[in-house]
Amino acid sequence: MRKRIMVIDCSVNTLKTIKKLNIKVICIEKEQKKQLKDLMNSDDIYFEIDYKDITLLKKEVGKILIKYPVDAILSFTGDGQNAVVALQEEYPLNKYKQSDQIKLFKNQCNLRNLLNRNNFSYVHVKLINSKEALIEFANENGFPFILKPCIETGSKVAKKISTFKEVYELLDKENPATLIAEDYQEGVEISVETFSFNRKHYVVGITDKYTEPDFVTYGHSVPTTLNDELITEITLFVLDFLTLTGVVFGPCHIEIKMTAYGPKIIAAHCRTGGDQIVALHRFVSGVDLTQWTLDAIYTENWQKYDVSQQYRAAAVFYLRFQPNKKIKKLNFQNADETIVAYKCNIEEGVGTTETNSLKDEHGFIITKGRNVEEAVENCRLAIQTIEIEYAEGIFPDS
Repeated sequence: MRKRIMVIDCSVNTLKTIKKLNIKVICIEKEQKKQLKDLMNSDDIYFEIDYKDITLLKKEVGKILIKYPVDAILSFTGDGQNAVVALQEEYPLNKYKQSDQIKLFKNQCNLRNLLNRNNFSYVHVKLINSKEALIEFANENGFPFILKPCIETGSKVAKKISTFKEVYELLDKENPATLIAEDYQEGVEISVETFSFNRKHYVVGITDKYTEPDFVTYGHSVPTTLNDELITEITLFVLDFLTLTGVVFGPCHIEIKMTAYGPKIIAAHCRTGGDQIVALHRFVSGVDLTQWTLDAIYTENWQKYDVSQQYRAAAVFYLRFQPNKKIKKLNFQNADETIVAYKCNIEEGVGTTETNSLKDEHGFIITKGRNVEEAVENCRLAIQTIEIEYAEGIFPDS
C-alpha cells in the first residue's frame, strides 16, 4: 500500500500527526501556508488551488491523482468539507466515504426534518424563503427563536429573535432567503466529540463551552463538569443520534443544549471540533482524533484502543484584541507553568480585524489544572498578563 493521502486545508498539527504515522501527504491549500510547507518532507506535495472553486478543483485534482494516486481524500476543517464532498463523489477512492454524512449535517433544514420525523430532539422548525414565512413562524411559535442559514456556515450568523420589532428591523435590512427558523433552546451548551468505524460509535469526550450572548464562543474546557447521570444521558443520546443519521466513519463534533426537556441537537459536523478542542481532549484523555482517523483508514478491523491521560483538566480561551487597531506594543508572558500551549497571531505594528469566523483567529491560550475550575481560572489569569498598547487612530480593515 502506498500510504499517501490528500488533505484539504491542512493544519500544522494535522501534518505533524500524519508525519508521525509515516504517511505521505498531498496538501491542497487556497492560500500560502509557509509554516506548513516548511514542515513537509521531500516526498510530500503542496498545491495552492482555490478549493472553493469546485469546477477548478476537480479539474486540477484529476491531473494530480493521475501522477500521485492517494488512498483517501480528507479534511479536518469545516472550510474544506465542501471540497471533500465534491472530490469524494468525483473520485470514489475512500474505503469509508463521508460525503453523504457531510451533506446531511451541513443542510440544517434536512437534518432537523429527519430528526423531527423520528421524534428525536424535536423542535419547531420552518424553512424561511420569504418575509411572509418569517412573520408566519413568529405568529405561530412565538418568541424567542433562532434564525440561521439552512446550509451550515458557523454560529456567527445565528441570530436570536426576541420581538416583532426585531423581526421588522431584520426585514428592513434584508430579504430572508434560504434561512431556517427554529425554537430557541434554553440551557447549558456543550459539545461532544465522537468517532465511528463501520457504524460502531464511540463518545470520546464532552466539552464545556463558554459563549457570549451573541453565541460566539470564547472558550472551552474538559472534562465536563456535568454530573455522572447527565453524562450517561448525553452519551446514550449521542450514540442514538449517530445511528439515526447513518454515520459510518470518522470523527463528529456535535453541539447540544441541555434543556428542561432533555438534550437537544443544536448542530452537528462530520469533522473534529475546531478551535483547539482536539488539543484539549488530547491533553486530558490522550485521544488524538486525527490519529484515530488515519489509523482506521489503514487498519482493516480497527478497534478503539487505550491511551494515557496527560493532564487532569485543561481549558482554552481565545484572544480578543480590539478590532481595526494597530498594535503599538505587545508583550506576551509565558512564564507560568500552567500554560501548556499558546499562540498569538498578532504582531507589533500589525492591524487587527474583527474575529467573527475562526474563534482562535487572534490566538489562544491553553492551560492545565488539577480540576476544570482551576484550569479555567488559570486561563483567565494568563490572559490578564498580556501587556498590549494600541496606536492612536483607526486601522482600516482591508
